[in-house]
Amino acid sequence: MIGAWSGLLLVVLGAVLAAPALVAVGIIVGLVWVARSPWARFELRGLTYERRLSAGRAVVGETIGLDLVVHNPKLLPVPWLEVEDFVSVEARVDGRELERSELPGFAILRTTWTVGPFERVTRRLRIVADRRGLYQLDATRLQVADLFAQRSEAHEETGPRLHYRVVPRSLSVRAAVPVSLLPGATRTRRGLFEDPALFAGVRPYQPGDPLRRVHWKATARLHRPVSRRLDPAHAAELVIACDAQTVPGPFWLRHYDDDLVESLYTTAMSLARELVDSGVACGLAANGYGTLRQRSLYLPPSAASAQVVRIADELAALSRSASRPFAGLLAELGRRTPPATAVLALSARDPADFLPVLRRLAAMGRPVRLVALGPDAAVAVASARAAGIAAQRAVLEPDWRTADALALAD
Repeated sequence: MIGAWSGLLLVVLGAVLAAPALVAVGIIVGLVWVARSPWARFELRGLTYERRLSAGRAVVGETIGLDLVVHNPKLLPVPWLEVEDFVSVEARVDGRELERSELPGFAILRTTWTVGPFERVTRRLRIVADRRGLYQLDATRLQVADLFAQRSEAHEETGPRLHYRVVPRSLSVRAAVPVSLLPGATRTRRGLFEDPALFAGVRPYQPGDPLRRVHWKATARLHRPVSRRLDPAHAAELVIACDAQTVPGPFWLRHYDDDLVESLYTTAMSLARELVDSGVACGLAANGYGTLRQRSLYLPPSAASAQVVRIADELAALSRSASRPFAGLLAELGRRTPPATAVLALSARDPADFLPVLRRLAAMGRPVRLVALGPDAAVAVASARAAGIAAQRAVLEPDWRTADALALAD
């Protein structure tokens, strides 16, 4: 309204002072004021803004392509357009500085454009996946300017939200003993399979027994044909239990050491891939919040190749702080998994509070092992071995970001 009154005032003054030039200026100012509001309104009409991700998943250290596309399908040009994309606050876009926003957990990716009539403009950016986690590109806010670069009212769009996740790195494992031997073979009373290594005696020969099953020495000694009897055995199964608490003290304080957390999940990812590739049915458990925001995570063991992807997705969403005591998680694993399922506990702190649970699991005949990380890993390994628990140190050198292998050392 200020512009309209200014034009009217100039016209009146020009008429009083008999100044035609002043009257002309007042008329021009009034016409500009009348024209600028419809211009800004029509600039947004039909204008579309689109975002595209080249992938929905990336490994730490990789990049994801982000295409931003503006299409102006009309004759009216858009001389100035500002776009504000709300993205997760920890996201990183190569060559762009994210600004603070009023939405908790989100930052602003700001871009400006000039779009001609019937023009489609595409900008290609790169998202740097430098930190594990779940990320989101949320709402978009568009703002245009009129003929004289005066910004119009903001126009907010709640177009389709985009999601992507960054999963931990998967490194080759260096160990004195193959990782696939960690679960071990376990005798059971009944099972679908028999293990040729678990010899249990002889039985009378039955029609259909293969010749290699016949025990020739016992047949000669007993003067009747007998075959070897083998014990049934479960296929090797193992659950990797991650201790999401990385600092001493009560778990509910939710304090954490960021480097230890990422080292822990990188170790879990590397071991899981190595185990599945070796034919071991591997599962995952953790005392942290996962995809479903439950107090703990449990993924049943599986030897399928897709299990590696499932474990990676769960580790990407896993919280950096603990949601419950690790001892409680281990005790729950003892109740919900078969007795032959091995438990591989990963921890980066003093194991004193959960060693009694590991001892109980081992006393029940379950294969149990502790893998310790961090600066005090050697002390943790010594404590576990003193309690009768097999233990090793996990070493990532120089760190979880740049290590080329995971070493399991004594």
